[in-house]
Amino acid sequence: MISKMAKRLLLLLTSLAICLIASVVADRVARPFLPKHGAGLIFPTNTTRHFQTPEFSFTVKTNSLGFRDREFSGQKSARIRILALGDSFTYGWGVEIDQSWPKILEQRLRNAGLDVEIANLGKPAGSPRSYADIAERAVPALKPDLLIVAVLQGDDLAQMELPPQPETNQEQIADASIKYPRARALAKRLYPNFLALLDERENSEAVLANQWKREAQIFLSVFTPEEKARLENIDARARKAFLNGELNPALVYLSIHQPEYFLQTLDANSAKVRTLVSKTAEQFARIKNVAQRNNADVLIVSMPYGMYVNSASLKSRERLGFTSAPEMLTTNAEDEAIRTACQMAGVRFYDYTREFRQESIQRDLFFELDGHINAHGHNYFAEVIAPMIKQSITEAPGAE
Repeated sequence: MISKMAKRLLLLLTSLAICLIASVVADRVARPFLPKHGAGLIFPTNTTRHFQTPEFSFTVKTNSLGFRDREFSGQKSARIRILALGDSFTYGWGVEIDQSWPKILEQRLRNAGLDVEIANLGKPAGSPRSYADIAERAVPALKPDLLIVAVLQGDDLAQMELPPQPETNQEQIADASIKYPRARALAKRLYPNFLALLDERENSEAVLANQWKREAQIFLSVFTPEEKARLENIDARARKAFLNGELNPALVYLSIHQPEYFLQTLDANSAKVRTLVSKTAEQFARIKNVAQRNNADVLIVSMPYGMYVNSASLKSRERLGFTSAPEMLTTNAEDEAIRTACQMAGVRFYDYTREFRQESIQRDLFFELDGHINAHGHNYFAEVIAPMIKQSITEAPGAE
C-alpha cells in the first residue's frame, strides 16, 4: 500500500508536471502575439529601440522591410519614389524620424506640389561600401526613380581605408552577453516566446549608458600607456562623459588611437587620398550600375561635418582629442575629393558647405559633443537641397 507521504509526493510531482506542460503550452499560444522580427534590408524588421544621452532622447522603429521609416512596399504610393542613402547623419541619430532630413525633404517637396515619397535608408556607421551594399538590395525591391546618397565629409573617405566589415548576427551577440548561457539555452528551448517578449520589453526601454560604459572599459583595457596618457589630457567633461556612458566610446577610442584621423584626407595630392578617392569611386559606380539596371537616377550630396563648418564644432573635436588645423574651416578639399570620385564614376555631385558655414553663424546645427547634426541641421540640410532635388525631378525624362 502506498503511504500518505508517497501519495503526497506523487501528487506534488504530478502537479509540477502538469504546470510545466501547461506553461510550455501557454508559451506556444503566445507565439502569434510576438512582434515579427526578421532579417530586413538593413536592420531586423519591426523593432523598437529607445536611445538616450544627456544631449538627446529619441525612439527608433523599423518597418517590415527593415529600415527606419513608415511602411513601404514594392509598389509605389506616389508618382516619384526616392531612396535616401547615408550613414547616421541620414538615419537621424539623435532625432525622431520625422526630424530626419529625408522626411523633412519629403514634406517640403509635397508642399511644393510634387507627388513624392522618400524612404530613409540611412545606416549608422555606414560608408560608401555599405551604401552600395544597401543599394544593391533595396533598389530591386523598392523600385525607386532616384537615389540620393549623402556622403559625410572626411569620415566616409577615410573609412575606405578599412577592410569590408562582416554583417553581425544580433541574436548571437545578445546570447553571448548572457551571464548564464546554459540556463538561458534551456529556458529558450522551453519558453522561446516568453523570453522573446521579455527581451523585446528590455530592448525597447533600454538606454545607451550601460552598453557604452562596458565598451569604455573594454577600450581602457586595451589602451597603451601612451594612449591612456592622451585620454587623461582630453577635456575633463568629455572624459567624464566617456567613462559614464554618456558619449559614444568608439568616437573617443578613435580620437585616442588615431588623433590625426580627420587630417589625413586634407591633402588631395597625396597618394593615400588618391587611393581612397579611387576606392570611393568604385562604390559610387556600383550604386550607379544597380540604379541604371532598374531605370533609376543617382546623385551624390556632400553631408557637412561640423569640424569643417564652424569653430565651435572644430573645438569640440579638439576637446575629444582629435588633431585639427585652422584651414579645416575654409578648405573645400573634402568636397573636392568626393567630387573627383563622382567624376570618375560618372554621377552628379552637389555640395552645400558654404551655405552651412553661413547658417551656423546664426544657430547651432550640430550636437556639441556627439557631433551629429541636430534637428536644426536636418531641417537646414533638407532646405538647401530641396530646390536641386525638385529640379532633378521635374527635368527627368517623362516628368509631368
